[in-house]
Amino acid sequence: MIIRSGLIRNRDDVDFAAFSRHWRHVHGPLALRVEAMRAYRQNHILERLPARQGDRLHRVDGISQLWFDNVESMRVAMESAEQRACIEDIREFLSDATILIQQEGERRQQGDVERLPMKYIYLLAGPDAAIRTMEGRVFADLAASFANAALRVNPIVDRGFSVDPTVSAGGQVIDAVLELWLPQGTYDPVAQRIMSENPDMGIIGAFRVDELILKET
Repeated sequence: MIIRSGLIRNRDDVDFAAFSRHWRHVHGPLALRVEAMRAYRQNHILERLPARQGDRLHRVDGISQLWFDNVESMRVAMESAEQRACIEDIREFLSDATILIQQEGERRQQGDVERLPMKYIYLLAGPDAAIRTMEGRVFADLAASFANAALRVNPIVDRGFSVDPTVSAGGQVIDAVLELWLPQGTYDPVAQRIMSENPDMGIIGAFRVDELILKET
């Protein structure tokens, strides 16, 4: 399956708590009406972590994830009346929305991963070989550090989509999205260290998030 993510920025004149409530309780139900969508998650930003190339993209206040069978089924869904209702709502409460179309990566996991409440998301730039090497090193170090952990790397597969010509978007500078899940109360120094040691890797954004599952596959 593919994942259609939106890197969204709140309007500067809207209170952040009000933005989060609207995204969760108003926009979320609208998005759930889009046909062919297999799953839907919202990732609400709890903490911004160091990102040495963070100035290459607009501020990110939330990251959506919508699953579709393939790019074509997503393309059809994006032309629906339900999606147009979503766009009307986006114009009212967001400043920017940059779309990332990803191939869902293999979820690598160790131990009990049924409930791993701590989630981190990294927006990465770099060649595929460097990203794959990083993935292997991060998982090996996580497995050595935690009894329970999981990660997934989703490479960008299409850069030609935007929400709508009337909605501002940032440059398409992301090459992959790394998701990490860890036990409650743990911190993720592992991925930060490994990626900072790799000169071929750029961290465009790094976040600890509250993952809200609105529809599961």
